[in-house]
Amino acid sequence: MKDLPGIASLWFLCGLAAATVAHRLFRDRRLAEPLAPALARWPFAMRPFLGPARIICGLLGNRLPSRYGAWVTRRLEKADLHPGLDASQWTSLCGSIAIAGVFAAWILTYLFRTPATLPVLVFSAAAWLGCERWLSRRIRDCERHIVRDLPPYLDLFTVCVEAGSTLTAAARFIVEQAPEGPLRNYFDRVLREVRSGRNRAQAFVRVADAYGVECLSALASALAHAEAAGMSIGQVLRTQAEQRSAERFVRAERQAMQAPVKMLGPLIFCIFPCTFIILAVPIAHRLMEAFRT
Repeated sequence: MKDLPGIASLWFLCGLAAATVAHRLFRDRRLAEPLAPALARWPFAMRPFLGPARIICGLLGNRLPSRYGAWVTRRLEKADLHPGLDASQWTSLCGSIAIAGVFAAWILTYLFRTPATLPVLVFSAAAWLGCERWLSRRIRDCERHIVRDLPPYLDLFTVCVEAGSTLTAAARFIVEQAPEGPLRNYFDRVLREVRSGRNRAQAFVRVADAYGVECLSALASALAHAEAAGMSIGQVLRTQAEQRSAERFVRAERQAMQAPVKMLGPLIFCIFPCTFIILAVPIAHRLMEAFRT
């Protein structure tokens, strides 16, 4: 019975390796194809757990609580992962990583002959919280990329509209020409909403609400108001582009002003002590030699 955790851990590692190899060879279409766009945005360390996640997802189905599923879906939308990843799949992935943490804790407790309860709880919680931390960091990165890249996208959008294109045609041009990123995926989702029969203004507003970024919400509200009032879309887009460019310039100035303050910490705790050590050690050495003589 004492060898049970080690044997179970070895069997789990063998099963994980077999599932990974099977996924690489056969590419299960039920989960691999919907996740194909999202796989490129995942850390490489998460990808081997797709095989166990597929099994857990099949067992889990749609049994998630509605509130928890809506909360996870909202976070996945903000992280630009939702079209290829739903709440059940994300929960299955986190669960497979947490199970791997449990077996890793069992291996360590078996090797070092220590009680297994606390390490199992710590490792499983750390694995799950690590997934959530990665998702939170990706949400912040997506928001930062959107705020940074929106002015040039709006300039291109304005040029297309002023050249005679409709909003849908301009969004399609951006999707075809722009590099992969959150803003390109935003316009792609808007196009999908329009193809599904939704009004253009409603599509912009709905997708902007899903991303939860203030500048996208302001753009969607301005476009909806312009279409309702019959205003010039090109002029509204140009005004939005100028406002976003001004905000980006102000934000860059603020970050430049914060740079000296942020440098004080490394300067005081790292550079100054090293300088004092470099100056004080030779002086102390010579003083000690002088006192000895």
